[in-house]
Amino acid sequence: MFRLLRYFSLTSAVVLIITAVLLVTLYRGDQMDEHIGMAEEENARLATAFASTFWRQFAPFFSSLAGLPPDHVRKRGELRALDIAIDSLTAGLPVLKVKVYDARGLVIYSPVRDEIGAGRESPGDLLHTALAGRAASKIDFRQSMRVAGGMVKDRWVVETYSPIWSDDGKIAGILELYSDVSPTMERLESATHRLILVIIVMFALLYAALFLIVRRADTILSTQHRQLLQSRADLHEKEERFRAIADYTFDWESWLDQEGRPRWVNPAVERLAGYSQEHCLSMADFPLPMTHPDDRALISRLRADALAGGFENDVEFRLICGNGAVKWAVASFQPIFSDQGVSMGSRWSIRDITDRKKAEQRLRDSERRFRSVARTAADAIISIDDAGVIISWNEGAERIYGYREADILGRDVTILMPDSYRERHTAGMRRYLETGDGNIMGIPTLFEGIRRDGEVFPVELTLSHWEMDGAPFFTAILRDITERKAAEGELAKRTRELERSNAELTQFAYVASHDLQEPLRTVTSFLQLLQRRYASRLDKEADEYIGFAVDGARRMHRLITDLLTYSRVSTHGERFLPVDMNAPLATALGNLNVAIAESGARVTFDRLPAIEVDEAQMVSLFQNLVGNALKYRGTGIAPRIHVGVEAKGDDWLFSVRDNGIGIAAEHFERIFVIFQRLHLRDEYDGTGVGLAVSKKIVERHGGRVWVESSPGNGSTFFFSLPARHARKS
Repeated sequence: MFRLLRYFSLTSAVVLIITAVLLVTLYRGDQMDEHIGMAEEENARLATAFASTFWRQFAPFFSSLAGLPPDHVRKRGELRALDIAIDSLTAGLPVLKVKVYDARGLVIYSPVRDEIGAGRESPGDLLHTALAGRAASKIDFRQSMRVAGGMVKDRWVVETYSPIWSDDGKIAGILELYSDVSPTMERLESATHRLILVIIVMFALLYAALFLIVRRADTILSTQHRQLLQSRADLHEKEERFRAIADYTFDWESWLDQEGRPRWVNPAVERLAGYSQEHCLSMADFPLPMTHPDDRALISRLRADALAGGFENDVEFRLICGNGAVKWAVASFQPIFSDQGVSMGSRWSIRDITDRKKAEQRLRDSERRFRSVARTAADAIISIDDAGVIISWNEGAERIYGYREADILGRDVTILMPDSYRERHTAGMRRYLETGDGNIMGIPTLFEGIRRDGEVFPVELTLSHWEMDGAPFFTAILRDITERKAAEGELAKRTRELERSNAELTQFAYVASHDLQEPLRTVTSFLQLLQRRYASRLDKEADEYIGFAVDGARRMHRLITDLLTYSRVSTHGERFLPVDMNAPLATALGNLNVAIAESGARVTFDRLPAIEVDEAQMVSLFQNLVGNALKYRGTGIAPRIHVGVEAKGDDWLFSVRDNGIGIAAEHFERIFVIFQRLHLRDEYDGTGVGLAVSKKIVERHGGRVWVESSPGNGSTFFFSLPARHARKS
């Protein structure tokens, strides 16, 4: 806000002060000039008197001084006579001192004898002016000044230089007079002070009057300024609200004046139709050029109605976009008026309804498809009202129940149910209509139906609720599951037989491997005894045969042991208990400590989680996977093994990564089959059971195991374990 009172106070005070100073300065300067002029006139008269009397009288004396040293001049007796003459001349006058200069500007007389012979202390304009033939004066305040009687202090002095002319018209010398004007200057200062006081009083009264006037004007201007600011704020707020609504509304808004010319269009036109605001504002017969040719007659009539002050709502038409695409839109228009009630034209609001039109078309297509599907569906699709009366019946229902549509429409739906279900159905439908509680709504439910011939059969029922015009209706999809029930019974029977067979096979493997241990140990023991006793008695070929037999017995023992381990995964597993997976990993690494040290391997691992597992089997799982990584290492390469883990949904995904020889993709499934090996026995030791055992352990825990690898690039074995599951024994 413009602070008129503040600026007036500062500005007027400064102006008045400057004006007062200028007035006082001008007055004082004028008075001083006047006093200097009067003193100069007086001194000029004295100079004239001196030149006409004493100069001629002392002319021989002044002429004789030429070339004399100042000391000789100061001793001349004529100086005293000259003092007396000048005192008589200036008697009664405020003359402090008289000095005489020769034509060269040197002092040839002064009542202060030390000044004789000296030049002007600071030869200035006054002396030069006098030497040029013109009298010159100035007024000055002297704090101290030497005169004939000693020193005088604090005096206002008028200093006048007057030329002395000789008879031949030349300047013979200069007379310098010092007049004391202190009393006059004191009167001048007193008058100046009175003038200042008068000016201050007058200006104060003027300032006070102007201040009151300006303060009143400032009050008026402040009120008007506040009103203006409030009006601007109100206008800005209205504009902001208008912009917030108009510029960011989803609809395309426009304003046409009384002549039908567009005056304003909001930015939505660019999004909706692809036209710039500038293009629309320059368009003639807006919005006809962007209307589909088949709809222009309609929009032209509406435009004429709008110009005549009419209004219309929700008129559908097609719009041609800037890129040539055609959209469906709905237009509404109404007249608009100013605050004074003057017509300002009409407001047009256009909304894109292309998606709605497409949705309506899709709905019509969907309805046709639904009717076609419902008619031809194999399942029965039946609709009833809130009284249980059948209102819709498809061909699938006719095939399943045996009723034709004409025979069943309008009848109670309980005719399709055995007697044991009818009361429950009626109570359940009543409860749902009263409370909204429908525990089978939308959930496939096993049910029983009754055909027209009285046969009761199993059905799968899916029930849904819908409304139309506020009235509730129900639609049921019923599937005849007679054949499925028979198949499920057969499947359950075969599953039981398969489970029994698997159990018997597992038991057989366990018993066989366990029972084979004893005779195999006997064979192995006697072969080893035979080898020790007759190693040197038989020929070399016999020793080789015995060695083959001992080695084969050892491999047979290892195979039986591994087979027993494989069978025990299912038959001798422990309960699943919460286990910190770092513990079984540490146990497995401890069991492999010698192999790790011999191979120079480096094993790293993440912090593993705690989950519910069979701890002993987890030791075996980690030992198999890390042991394989140690075994299948590259020649001359120290193994680098990392055990990692990450959360994957409801599972934990573990990984064992190595830098070994790798595995070809065609063997990814084969390596998990029991007794399957990819290498010769003399290349890598083993029976081919370890990964099969690992797979069986993981599957027992509800997970899966797989490998990612390529030859020469190492392998990564992954296995997943559920984060939570029911404990198994």
